[in-house]
Amino acid sequence: MSIPCHMQEYAQDAMSYIHHYGCSNLFITFTCNPAWNEIQQLLLPGQSQMDRHAIAARVFRQKLKSLMDFIVKYEVFGSVRCWMHSVERQKRGLPHAHITNLSLR
Repeated sequence: MSIPCHMQEYAQDAMSYIHHYGCSNLFITFTCNPAWNEIQQLLLPGQSQMDRHAIAARVFRQKLKSLMDFIVKYEVFGSVRCWMHSVERQKRGLPHAHITNLSLR
């Protein structure tokens, strides 16, 4: 089985980050919650988040960006030199992200 070119590039990028900055100090999993108010307010009566994937994806992306801004700008875990993340979908359709916080000072 061959790996798509973009996935191979991502893997090579990750390896070069680790080579340059060292091993990661932190690994965070961030999962979408279908009960978030931002999602529930945009659903029509009788709908679930499974009916409106785009809403859950958009809210998840906004919250992920807010989380990363909070961690990096406020240096919650220390000064961040480099970080990367990968977004995947769970079996029930909700997105979740694996965040690797590389090289805290």
